[in-house]
Amino acid sequence: MSFTDGNPWVATEEDCLATWMGGKHGGYFRCALCGHRFKPGDRVRWVHTNDTPGPANGNPLVCKSCDGTKEEIITKMTAMWEEAENRMWWFCERHYIYRR
Repeated sequence: MSFTDGNPWVATEEDCLATWMGGKHGGYFRCALCGHRFKPGDRVRWVHTNDTPGPANGNPLVCKSCDGTKEEIITKMTAMWEEAENRMWWFCERHYIYRR
């Protein structure tokens, strides 16, 4: 079993201290939708979205509360990105990860 199989798993102390997305000591081991910082014992799921066109790619980790179907997660991520574009246009212009 691997976290990339798309099945939920329970976070361990080792997971919580690992380097995720370049964040040392678990700094970025968070839900991509609500920002919850995972603790040992929390349910975590990795969702493969890089095969999806648009701003919702990035293969997010999600918590139990935010989990859903791949389509639901993509819809939520797209809405978050669009809100960020409108509210933080200055940041998105400088650090644009995805161009439409």
